[in-house]
Amino acid sequence: MQDNFSRGNPSQESTAAIVDVNLAGRPLVFMNVDRRLRCQIALTRSQPTRAEQDVLDYGKYREKNRLIKTPDEIAVSRRSARLILLSVSIGQTIVGVDQRAITVALPTLTETFHTAFTTIQWTVLVYDLVLIGLIITMGRLGDLYGRRRFYSIGFLIFVTASAICGLSQTTGHLIFFRALQAIGGSMIAANGRAIVSVNLPREERGRALGLTSTAFHIGFLTGPSLGGFLIDTIGWRWIFYINLPFSLCGAYLAWKVVPETRSKEKTGIDIPGAILLLLGNALFIYAIDQLPRVGWRHPVFLSCLALSLVGLIFLLRTESRATTPILNLSMFRSRLFSAGIISLFLVSGTLSAINFLLPFFLQNLLGYSPSQVGWIIVADSVIIMIMAPIAGSWSDRLGSRLLCTIGCAVIVVAQFFLASLSTDASLIRIIFPLALWGVGWALFNAPNQSSMLGAVSPVTIGAAAGMIATTARAGGAMGVALSATLFGYLLAAAGLSSSQIASAANWRAAPEIFMSSFSWTIYVLNFCTLLAVVSSAIRGKRADQ
Repeated sequence: MQDNFSRGNPSQESTAAIVDVNLAGRPLVFMNVDRRLRCQIALTRSQPTRAEQDVLDYGKYREKNRLIKTPDEIAVSRRSARLILLSVSIGQTIVGVDQRAITVALPTLTETFHTAFTTIQWTVLVYDLVLIGLIITMGRLGDLYGRRRFYSIGFLIFVTASAICGLSQTTGHLIFFRALQAIGGSMIAANGRAIVSVNLPREERGRALGLTSTAFHIGFLTGPSLGGFLIDTIGWRWIFYINLPFSLCGAYLAWKVVPETRSKEKTGIDIPGAILLLLGNALFIYAIDQLPRVGWRHPVFLSCLALSLVGLIFLLRTESRATTPILNLSMFRSRLFSAGIISLFLVSGTLSAINFLLPFFLQNLLGYSPSQVGWIIVADSVIIMIMAPIAGSWSDRLGSRLLCTIGCAVIVVAQFFLASLSTDASLIRIIFPLALWGVGWALFNAPNQSSMLGAVSPVTIGAAAGMIATTARAGGAMGVALSATLFGYLLAAAGLSSSQIASAANWRAAPEIFMSSFSWTIYVLNFCTLLAVVSSAIRGKRADQ
């Protein structure tokens, strides 16, 4: 062993040890971290035995290579770990707040810019579309060229775009700078948790990742109420300005305390796949958006639909040949994974669609203020935060098929109650289906994700996680576009013009028309959730089925 240490090549058993060496002859403590064993070797003779000499040599090796840290160095590393975790948590929180605060502002933005809600929906859609195309790519770029660099730049892009979003004077300006904001958001989301995983000790990693997830859900939970409060008190522009101090703080911490890390493996970047995925989704959503305006025989609709299908074909062909594809098609050979992806796409689509319509219904039709709307629509998030850990533990014992099927069925019931609301519905009657909705999503989501990650091989778990995130975003974007199109079509069929639809006063002047259109839109969307029930029911009980 001594020769190994002199050559700087300790054995595998030795490298598992942490040795605190005192060469003055005092007691020596030898601790094996992997097995959590501690034994004390008392050096009572002038000449140590061979075993004791091996330990002493390893201690010298660790001391020479800075593998033993002094108490001051340990305190500094712990403080740095806390600051790194704080920086990542700030990023996760502001991304969560931003995603939800904009939802409450949609009716206000429609009136402010005197535009149709089918136009203002693009402030949400463009953000999702950019994340669909970039989030996996930004993660791989961070692995190759430095995670801290991309994470810090992401903060700066996000804070700059947030400031300009608040200054927007037209809908076009707001949509464009929301796309820029999404670029920064994708860099933050893609690299934040990777930074935590790489820089924190293994024994603290799980807890730290749990805290970053909690930080995102705190932002997701507080976003509607905070956004509604800001809109009512100082104006809608402050839902973007509120990001500035927190983003600057996160950027400063990221640059100062986060060490630069890169992956030693030079993985490729699937640029063609990212572009095709983004363009295919964008063209399909634009075709859906244009359908009620121009009709299904119009060249704009037909050409966009055809181009999106061509893009899908090229995407599948590109991904089947790519060395590091964004969409790993081989994972779809598992029935459990395929059924889980289909269910996730359908449920995410319906939930995002109703989340888009609900503020218009509550604010324009029932007369609630933005602050009140913000507090109402967090009912499902509160239930999800309570129920999700419970559902996750149940899935370990019961499997995913039963829980996911029940969860989708509960969502169907909740949406039926939501569609049957009337203009004189009480607050409890409104909150009840939202709370039930949260129960269904919690029962579905955690078991579904656990089963999908368990259905793939360990080497493809990262790719599977990226595909799950991309599927949820794509389903959400499709759902928002479909709900806006269907709702607008039903209102137009009732004889209303786009200017009449945009005015909140017209909603309250003709409540029956808007109420009927809202209900029928949810009934149609609920059919997609019924398909998710079927998809969940036909999956295998376990990953090997």
